[in-house]
Amino acid sequence: MRITKFEHSGFLIQNGVFGLLIDPVEYERALPNFANIEAIVLTHKHSDHFQPKVLEKILAQNPSAKVFTTNDTAPEIAGSIAVRADDSVRTEHFGLEFFGQSHAEIVPGVIPCENVGVVVDGIFAHPGDSFDLPKHEVTVIAVASDGPWLKTYEAMEYISKAKAKCFVPCHDAFSSELGRGINNNWLGRACTEAGVELKVLAPEESLEI
Repeated sequence: MRITKFEHSGFLIQNGVFGLLIDPVEYERALPNFANIEAIVLTHKHSDHFQPKVLEKILAQNPSAKVFTTNDTAPEIAGSIAVRADDSVRTEHFGLEFFGQSHAEIVPGVIPCENVGVVVDGIFAHPGDSFDLPKHEVTVIAVASDGPWLKTYEAMEYISKAKAKCFVPCHDAFSSELGRGINNNWLGRACTEAGVELKVLAPEESLEI
């Protein structure tokens, strides 16, 4: 499996030439022209995770790709499939297990929207904007490093609770280069204490598992 990070919380997971996209967006960098995309997972409907024009472009290039997302996002995407915690789906080359239910609170006591995390082939997990944990151990977990719903110590606690060998920082488009470095230093400290690895990936940089 190859795991490639893109801007913010975007990832491309590849098994051979076949790909799965999670939360693809464009800010400072245009996404490449993707081919052989079997599925797209949108963890929730916020515009830093779901950009309709970006999704339309990807689907035009990959018309057979299936879109999996939350119940409150699915009505905005024709032909998409609503999923929730404990659902399992098999595409031709990927096994998907979904977990979690709600976006982390930004304003105390208010749930912004639904949120669903995904485990791909039992190896890579992306919780979206939540502190929800996969139900079983995985190899790599994407961990948010910044955002209006997040304190750094909460990300550190997430690392200490999650069962994984490696963590990849994401949700970082709101940070300057200096800010990303500071946040990642703290996440690295949590990984060191937990005896696991922090792997910082620049946009379009990959990790082979």
